[in-house]
Amino acid sequence: MGSKPRGISASRGAAVLGLSEYQTPFEVFQRIMEERQPGWNKVQGYVMPPEPDNAAIRWGLAFEDAVVELAQKVQRMKILGRELFYSIDGYNQISQQRKGYVAEDFITCHIDGFYDHGKNDEPVSLHEGKTTSAFTFREKWGEPGTDHIPRIYQVQAQHQMLCTGAQEVIVSVLVFPETPDKWETMGWQLKDMKESYLIGYEEKCVYREPSKWASVLADMGYFHQYPVKANDTVQRHLAEAYREFWERHILTGTPPEPRNYEDIKRLCPEPKSTIIVPDLIERKIAEYKGITEETARAKNRKERLKTIITKHAATHTGIEDDESKEAVIFRNSSGDKLGSWSRIKNGSLVFRC
Repeated sequence: MGSKPRGISASRGAAVLGLSEYQTPFEVFQRIMEERQPGWNKVQGYVMPPEPDNAAIRWGLAFEDAVVELAQKVQRMKILGRELFYSIDGYNQISQQRKGYVAEDFITCHIDGFYDHGKNDEPVSLHEGKTTSAFTFREKWGEPGTDHIPRIYQVQAQHQMLCTGAQEVIVSVLVFPETPDKWETMGWQLKDMKESYLIGYEEKCVYREPSKWASVLADMGYFHQYPVKANDTVQRHLAEAYREFWERHILTGTPPEPRNYEDIKRLCPEPKSTIIVPDLIERKIAEYKGITEETARAKNRKERLKTIITKHAATHTGIEDDESKEAVIFRNSSGDKLGSWSRIKNGSLVFRC
């Protein structure tokens, strides 16, 4: 699971076309050049883009197996070939397919799997699993059962069918009621068990498998499927665009035009000087980093404690010593004031102690 892309992969296709909000053509160019020639960007004076890492990616990875289980249940077929790799050279007929990787095979994909139709392991219908938030689902996804999915996933699906020869991709999406970053702020966390994941809440230390969450969400109507059929015309245009990108930029080492400020910063980095520090300064830098990390953890912990305390105040109904209708006073069993949750001039509630 989570195999790294190679060449112009399905996850990079929309970026090559300039349609992705997550990657630019220049970023894809940098990554492919680095794969072909490790250290190439440094020689050119380019700064490599950071590896993507955020709550949405982490939770999406954790729920991959759960989405497969739900998809199998709905389609009543097993999903085989998890993370199989396919590639074509982009110059021959688009129906040609090969497993494995050789130098000229620049159009590639790792599939999430294919449905077992009993066709001698021939991928007729591919499985593609996604997770998203309820807000994004309402904004960008169409009616379940149609092929009305975000454009970047349309490109990804046609790209996969171009590489594999499959005739359909069934895109399965599990919708989270809240965004994963909000869940993490609230105290929910993922535990990587190497082979699988567990989800728990730090205050209760109770961990459960993502599959149990997914099953409940599916019962609540948060799981949907979208069949996308193969489109030979779209696939032909994709192959042509990929070939042009490869010949114009990859084979010549000529970067595409930068699309945003981040591209420009990586293309034209500011000069930096390097000094070798003594052991004393190295220890001070390590101590400084430790304090910074500890401060960040304390800040997050403070916000979580505040959420717990104010939630208690909002739901508590047995307040006997309410000094003001605009405030809640917290006291211990001896009557000592511990803090307050009060309304300030702009109308918002603030916790103080």
